[in-house]
Amino acid sequence: MRPLPTDIRIRPARAGDMPAMLAVLELVNMHRIPSPEMPELDWRCCFVAENGSGRVLGMSGYKVLSSTEGKTTLMAVHPDCKGTGIGHALQVRRMEALLELGVEWLTTNADRPETIAWYKKHFGYREVGTLAKEHEFGLPGVDHWTTLRTNLRDWRSRRNGG
Repeated sequence: MRPLPTDIRIRPARAGDMPAMLAVLELVNMHRIPSPEMPELDWRCCFVAENGSGRVLGMSGYKVLSSTEGKTTLMAVHPDCKGTGIGHALQVRRMEALLELGVEWLTTNADRPETIAWYKKHFGYREVGTLAKEHEFGLPGVDHWTTLRTNLRDWRSRRNGG
């Protein structure tokens, strides 16, 4: 994985970031909030990637479902920044945040084959099912989400060389 560009920082989102977060999500057709696919997006459970001038180039979110279960909400990176490590850094940060809260299992839904492969390769996810989409959201023409699950403690152990 490429190191994150030096002018990019990952930080917790602020309420004022919502318009910029939604603008990035619109670029990948995941901006219809509220909707049946995404009833809400709580900025307090999100991270943003911003450049040195404060422009939001990516975002990721999560939701705590129980003391041991978490769920990713949305993640998007500006298409001009694909392959720069921003998505990886956003994913790592939200996984670390959930670990800090004591969450052990993380579920993610994805619809892009390259994204599904990326989650498996870098974060230890395994496919556990599919879920029909309720309306067009994400990749047009794909009518379902692939549901993935990973153990955060195992991921951390592998990441730390254990």
